[in-house]
Amino acid sequence: MEYKILMPVLSDTMDKGKLIKWRVKEGDVVHKGDVIAEVESDKAIMEVQTFKDGVVKKLLVKEGEEVPIKTPIAIIETEAEAKAEPKKESKPQSQKPKEAPTPKEETKKAAPSVPPIIQELLSTPVRGEASPAAKKAAAEAGIDIEALQAEGRLPKPAHLKDVEREILKRYFTPKALKLLEEYGIDPHTFTLDHKIEEEEVRAYILEHDIPRPLALSSNRKAVIANVQNSAKKPVYFVYETFDIKPYENIKLTSLLIKTIADVMQRHPLTRARLEDDRYLIYPNSNISVAVAKGDDLYMVVCKKAQAKSLEQIDEWVRGLKERSYTPEELTGSTFGISNLGMFGITRFSAMINKEDCGIAAFGALQQNKIEVTFTFDHRVLNGVDAARFVSDLKKAFKEQSDV
Repeated sequence: MEYKILMPVLSDTMDKGKLIKWRVKEGDVVHKGDVIAEVESDKAIMEVQTFKDGVVKKLLVKEGEEVPIKTPIAIIETEAEAKAEPKKESKPQSQKPKEAPTPKEETKKAAPSVPPIIQELLSTPVRGEASPAAKKAAAEAGIDIEALQAEGRLPKPAHLKDVEREILKRYFTPKALKLLEEYGIDPHTFTLDHKIEEEEVRAYILEHDIPRPLALSSNRKAVIANVQNSAKKPVYFVYETFDIKPYENIKLTSLLIKTIADVMQRHPLTRARLEDDRYLIYPNSNISVAVAKGDDLYMVVCKKAQAKSLEQIDEWVRGLKERSYTPEELTGSTFGISNLGMFGITRFSAMINKEDCGIAAFGALQQNKIEVTFTFDHRVLNGVDAARFVSDLKKAFKEQSDV
């Protein structure tokens, strides 16, 4: 019986997964609980197990390939099927025995069939661990595979692509060769009669206006999926100016989180998620915070923020860019904040994160005033609900400033 292993669903935003590495090969015997593969979601690399005993019949996805969730990636044969031996047919009594082959026929039958490539390699003085095609290319180019493997310049075993790259090193400098690979340019585009420098390759790129391919990271794919989903929500905007007095030795983002968390406790719908025909209203103020880390963007959730002191939240904020995030830290919010004030941005709007009901976008703090743009999901908060929340929030910040 065939048991199909599917690309798992590892997060609520995941729609595709990448097969990073197979831990098994076809024909391997596996048992329940064995790890057979590593896959990458939009957040982390996870292990995939088999939940049945059997033999790996077929690996359906190649390493590095991306497929939609719930797509079969491997087939396990859970029952051994014995192959019946064909029955020997008895010769009829009247059948004449076969005549013995002539010596000439025996000689022809005994002669082994050797593929031309093997015959050529038998006479090729190339030593080292390599595929037949790699040895043939090395022989033609005068490359000593064994010596290069001893130096660690060629892998064991070496394949044709490894030898071809070694040949290209004769015509391209390391930086020029790196550029070719980065831009996906065929090396044979150039006339291979001299040593080609990086500048010559760059000039070719500029002249022919060749774009540099940049693969999307898992995080970028997750952000794109979130933005596309957010664009489908019926949203509206509320614009306000808040009076905010910063605290000494406390980051502004920390003050924003704490104040919003406390006010959310008085507005249940800001702690709500829409699920089918009902709202799920959570008791805690769980706030997603936009964090830029290198080229990636994360919405990290400060959970139970209303129960934390301002100092505790500030410690959490200061450590955001110094550590990795678990899947649990990226889920569970109902409202979000984004702060671009440190870049001098006066006002901007932000997309709502995942299933949150809204988000507040804060601009630069100028003379204790800050421009804020709220984006609300109209399915959760109507205009009056949002107005009361924003008004209450504005009052809370004003009271802090007057202290």
